[in-house]
Amino acid sequence: MDNRTRFLKTMRFEAVDHPPLLNSGPWGVTLERWRQEGLPPGVSLDQHFGIEPLGNVPVGIETLLYPPFKERVLEEHGEYVIKINNRGIKERNYRHGNSMPEFLEYPIKTPGDLTWLSERLDPDTPGRVQPDWLAKARKHRENGALVFCNGGMYFAFLNEHAGTETFLCMYFDQPDFVHAVNDRLCRLCERALETALPVFPLDHFGYHEDMAFKNGPLISPDLFREFMTPYYRRIQKIAQAHAIDLHYMDSDGDIRQLIPLWLECGINIFAPLEVAAGMDVVALRKEYGQSVRMIGGFDKRILATDPARVRKELERIRPVIEGGGYIPGCDHGVPPDVSFPNYCAFINGLKGMYGLR
Repeated sequence: MDNRTRFLKTMRFEAVDHPPLLNSGPWGVTLERWRQEGLPPGVSLDQHFGIEPLGNVPVGIETLLYPPFKERVLEEHGEYVIKINNRGIKERNYRHGNSMPEFLEYPIKTPGDLTWLSERLDPDTPGRVQPDWLAKARKHRENGALVFCNGGMYFAFLNEHAGTETFLCMYFDQPDFVHAVNDRLCRLCERALETALPVFPLDHFGYHEDMAFKNGPLISPDLFREFMTPYYRRIQKIAQAHAIDLHYMDSDGDIRQLIPLWLECGINIFAPLEVAAGMDVVALRKEYGQSVRMIGGFDKRILATDPARVRKELERIRPVIEGGGYIPGCDHGVPPDVSFPNYCAFINGLKGMYGLR
């Protein structure tokens, strides 16, 4: 059984020899630390731990801004630079890039921006569909990778391109603009699915929203149902026609109030499940049973303590792992306060649980 099959069966609560063992993505500076603590140079984490990799690659049809903005550096000041990134956002970041950038200015400011947005969200723009997308998708599948398509970003797109404060005010001041953008985003996803699905069976649909912080969601259920639900349901209509049942939502923070809303729309896999924001996989399984699937959910703060606490936490979540529908991993990228011995305790603990040692 390969890891792609393990992933699909685990997410469907079907029998597997063991769940996929996934390496949580460490930051660049974390890898630098680990090289000093025993990770051999030139050896990947998968190679070091003897883990079968699992690719998760998008089908080659662009469903967001196209063409992207041309990146250009505006200013350089010692250890940091100011630039326009490929999403048109003016940002400041360290030269090494090992941090979240500071966003200084966003490209979407008013409803008048719908003119240029419509051009970059045009489904018929040449180049949006890679000419060799089907051959590449088949090759990825042959190599054991999951192949997915974007199902939409009906909060995150405007949040990331207009800024949170401006965007949230638009719900009340320019609701027609929000719907107009989301409709265009949805049409891009619909077109991509209508192109791909007749000739290539996708493994799942992926969504990215990042619409919650530590204390809960950024919008109310009423706003969700007005401005997001209609577009998710358009995508679900296509999914149901092609018997695609796995829908993967990547959203940080405390999403407990959002999970029922996403379930109403057919979205059933949730990651990264940040424990510091109250996302406890044991509690979620007890509350939702097999209606939710989960990825992540291992507290990065515990990873930064000591091997004994890492092993104790693995035992706490062990019943959820063994019950299916859950693939454990660090609840976001692994930060540099996590030592390599601690991370080894995490991976080797899972390997022992899965009978791989």
